[in-house]
Amino acid sequence: MRNYHGGDKVSSGFYFNQKTWTLESVSGKAGGVLPGGEPYLRLPSLLMLLAGPVLGASLVLFLPFAGLYLFMKTLAQKIIAFQPLAFRRKFAYIKK
Repeated sequence: MRNYHGGDKVSSGFYFNQKTWTLESVSGKAGGVLPGGEPYLRLPSLLMLLAGPVLGASLVLFLPFAGLYLFMKTLAQKIIAFQPLAFRRKFAYIKK
């Protein structure tokens, strides 16, 4: 993996912007010019083909747990809001 900077003429491929964490795709036989002035890292095409299914599977596996966590946190906050003041002081570490 080689480093490039915005404005460099590059061959076709996938380039990772190290400052904004975005991917730039340069296509065509002649290649193109990278936008901006930030540093880029060229990613091998095989890595991108392998990373796509892995990232998709991790999203499918962990997104339900994030939703369950947010639901349980909101439910706990609602229950604590209706409790007496002494109970709320005991569990003051749970922020709204």
